[in-house]
Formats: sequence, C-alpha cells, structure tokens
Amino acid sequence: MKTKLNAIASALFLLLAPAAMAADVAVITLENGTNVRLKDDFTWEYIITETVAQPAAAIQTPTATAAATALAEPTTSAVNTADAKMAVDTTNAKPAVVATEAPMATTRLTASAMAQPELLGNTAKEGITITLANTQWKGDKLGLIFNFDSTNDEHVTVVNVEASFFNDQGGLIKTETLEAWEAIFRMPETYLRKGQHRQSSVLWVEGINKQQWQQKLISLKIVEIESR
Repeated sequence: MKTKLNAIASALFLLLAPAAMAADVAVITLENGTNVRLKDDFTWEYIITETVAQPAAAIQTPTATAAATALAEPTTSAVNTADAKMAVDTTNAKPAVVATEAPMATTRLTASAMAQPELLGNTAKEGITITLANTQWKGDKLGLIFNFDSTNDEHVTVVNVEASFFNDQGGLIKTETLEAWEAIFRMPETYLRKGQHRQSSVLWVEGINKQQWQQKLISLKIVEIESR
C-alpha cells in the first residue's frame, strides 16, 4: 500500500511540477475509505481529522430574564384602579430577546481513523520514522516512549514532534510540541545516525485524563529536524 502511494505521489509531482509552491497536490481516497493527502515533496499523509461545528448556545440577556420573571410572578395586590391597570400592563411585556453565540468548531478524528487506529501513532519525514512504542503513567502524568528509525544521511541531533491527543470518542484533548529526540553536545554516540533503530527517553505530558485515554489515540507530526 505504501509503495503504491509513493508511486502515485511521484507521478503527480511530475505532472504538477509548475505548481511547486503548493505543498499539497492532491487528495485521493483508498479502497478502505481512508483519504490520503499527496504532497509535492514526494511524501504523503493520512487525513485523520475533521472540523465539526458544534450547535450554537443560546444566552438569555438580563433584560430578557427580568421580563420572564415579570411574566412568571402574579400580582398579589392593587391599592387602586391605576395600580391594578399597571399590574395588568406588566403581563403585556414584549417577548424575551435571546442572544445566540456563534457556532464553535472542534477538531475530531474521522470515522475512518476511529475504525483504523493503526493509522495513528506514527509519522515520517526526511528519512526519520517515529512510532509510539509504549506509554506509562506516574500519577496524572502520561509518559510517552518513541521508537526512531533513520535513513537520513545526516547525523540527527534534534527531532521535534507535534503530538495531538484524542479522547476515546475521537475528540481533540490537546496538542503539544515535544522534543522527542535531543542529542548531547560533543557526544556523537547520542546522535541518531543512518540505519539506526533507537528509542527515546520517557517524555512526560500533563493534562490528559487517564479514564478518557484508554484507546491511546495520538497523532504525530514531525515539525523540526536538526542535524550536523
């Protein structure tokens, strides 16, 4: 499957070469219903998230609240005819005006990604492949351990990853940038070299509810690579 996608990406790059400024050149749908975004640098990525509009929330203004209270409370006494007329007039108050908030958009996993969680937890860029290897908890802190594989010709010293965490219903919890790999200055044995398979240290993340993260739904994206 991946070999076929790489071939398609290469063919489209040649056809669309004049539009070199565009990062995305096409979106295709695989037989299993998964959408894939092809890029002009011969790479591709699964489209695993979508934006969903939430219903607008209605808010009752103070004026509307006062009018509603006047309608609900009966007049208990009237000193004279004029007071009685005034009490009756309060029942003719105009309908309450309700203000409405603008709809809010939220990010969530697509149905295809929820049905195929194996699409998550890994990413690749410039010959560096990262895969979620293991997780652990220390109190309310989530520990992440990543596997690294390199075909990059350079000696990689830093890899920063954007990690997006989703709850068991597919809703986005948070997105955080992690320094997944960091070599030690003047210690070449800590560099990530071509052909190596290495594992990261434990990276601790806060703000994840353990009870809502039983499925371990995480999306990874390499945002920075440094080498020497």
